[in-house]
Amino acid sequence: MSYLQINSSILQARFPHVHKKIVGIQLESEYLKPEEEFQEAFEQDVNWLKAIESLMGECKIVFVYGFERGLSIADLLELYPDRWLFVYEPNEKLFYKALQDYDLSPLLKHPNLYFFSLGNSQLTMLFHMVCSYMQQEMVFIALRRYLEANDQQLEDLRKQFDDYRMSFYANKHTENFFREDWTRNYLYHLVEGLSSPSIEELVYVCKDVTAIVVSSGPSLQEDMSWIKRLRPHALIIAVGSSIQALVKNGIKPHIAVIMDGHPVNNKIFSTSETLDSPLVYTSSSYYEISERKQDEKIYSIMKNDELSQYFLGLSQSDVLMTPAATVAGNGIQVAAILGAKRILLAGQDLSFPNNQFYADGISHFASETTNEKVQKAKKTVLNVNGGYNTTEEGFLFMKDAIEGLIASLPEIDFVNTTRHGAVIEGAPFQSIDSLYEELKLLNVDSDTISKWLKKNNRLLNIEKANWLKNRLEEHINDLTQVSLEIRLLEKVLGEICVLARKKPFKAQKMVEEIEKTWGEIANREWFSAIFETILPLPIARFDQVLPNIVTEHSITKKTDLIYMHLGNLLKDISSTIPIVKEMLTETVLRINKILSDSRKI
Repeated sequence: MSYLQINSSILQARFPHVHKKIVGIQLESEYLKPEEEFQEAFEQDVNWLKAIESLMGECKIVFVYGFERGLSIADLLELYPDRWLFVYEPNEKLFYKALQDYDLSPLLKHPNLYFFSLGNSQLTMLFHMVCSYMQQEMVFIALRRYLEANDQQLEDLRKQFDDYRMSFYANKHTENFFREDWTRNYLYHLVEGLSSPSIEELVYVCKDVTAIVVSSGPSLQEDMSWIKRLRPHALIIAVGSSIQALVKNGIKPHIAVIMDGHPVNNKIFSTSETLDSPLVYTSSSYYEISERKQDEKIYSIMKNDELSQYFLGLSQSDVLMTPAATVAGNGIQVAAILGAKRILLAGQDLSFPNNQFYADGISHFASETTNEKVQKAKKTVLNVNGGYNTTEEGFLFMKDAIEGLIASLPEIDFVNTTRHGAVIEGAPFQSIDSLYEELKLLNVDSDTISKWLKKNNRLLNIEKANWLKNRLEEHINDLTQVSLEIRLLEKVLGEICVLARKKPFKAQKMVEEIEKTWGEIANREWFSAIFETILPLPIARFDQVLPNIVTEHSITKKTDLIYMHLGNLLKDISSTIPIVKEMLTETVLRINKILSDSRKI
């Protein structure tokens, strides 16, 4: 076998994402350009190793920028056997050459080479893994090649990582806050999804239309009459609470989109008029809203909804909707999926122009709550008129998310029609009235989505319903088994710290048994889908301390770490299992009901 074949087989087993990229790389016939040749010397780089020695400290997580031939990585693994290396090589062709020229198998198999990413497209993946395992800090080092080549590039990377880390932890805290609501929504929507078409089935149903994604910002009020006049000419998509303002002004959108999972959203859709339009409900949305709507519903599983994907036997590649910081992001994605060639953003203020929070007619939050938010706002953002609006951190985060989404859809023309709102990169401002003469020449059927749904009426798939019911019941039984296994494991944990001090050899054997039993629990196919959904913070905290446990050589310190951190996680899981079983049981009852109702028809 060639070096490339040997190395590729290891990559396929350990880092399949890198292997997939390697398969797609075709080296040009000519030699690599001189600046892309290896610069890493075969002799140990003593000065470089000495320079990083002061950086290493006690941090267990090391982010290494660069791989080259792997010689410096090998030195790090040898000198620091208690650290986990997360390696990023930006130069895809250089890494491909290393795979061809050298047997890297000892290095690629090394357990402390914990994660590897290749090329810019895999950088976010590496950020996610580092954030999952680091505690407070990590060590960031770069190979000499990259230190000498571009300091600014390394500084930019550090900033990218810091920004990602802030979002990562904010998301974890959000997930933890809403963990039970979201888990319940995910599970109960599985039942509705049995008789609703998915958003993936509506690809290009409205090809080449102009869509107006309507949000709830205060600028919306001034454009309401224009949106009403444009309804025959553009696809009106109401996102979140904007449906209240549209209904108040006598406008029925072609489609409404909901994403928020909090029960307060029930108030938004409390009237029959707000539920009159076809509804896209994401798997995270509050389940009671879509349950009240009898027909014209479209199910959309989110890419970050591992729970629904698991129970339905889907993968991320089977779903189109990516998570968004704001429901406007979901509305934009719906427009793109339907085939819009141009998207107008209305009511997307992302700030508080004239100290207002919402457009008239939005009433799901008490005015005291929104007024307090406006008064506390300390940030400012450039608006479309050249001045500045007060805003808050949450809106700025949403702005970044929308701008990122716009950048990912270069084939679509975006226009920001929000008269007093924030500037949105990638969506130049143009007032909606100035677009009317052009848009009035276009035609959009007033019931275009409704007609598609009627034509493609989805009947209950009884076979799939029974399959899902049986699958849920199997997991209820397995959760009961896990509860028993945890009780046994907790009993062993109660003895191990004392044993480590009296009989360390026996304690080592017991540690191995604990690792085996815990592995049998955590490696269950469903474990991640269920517990990372409902226990995101406890799982994240345990992942962060895991490198310390794995690399600790002192048996007393190792057992103390296991007792404290695994013990705490087991308590969290034990207390959560009854809640999960109750939700799964309720989901089974809901499937039984729709099966029973189908027999009566």
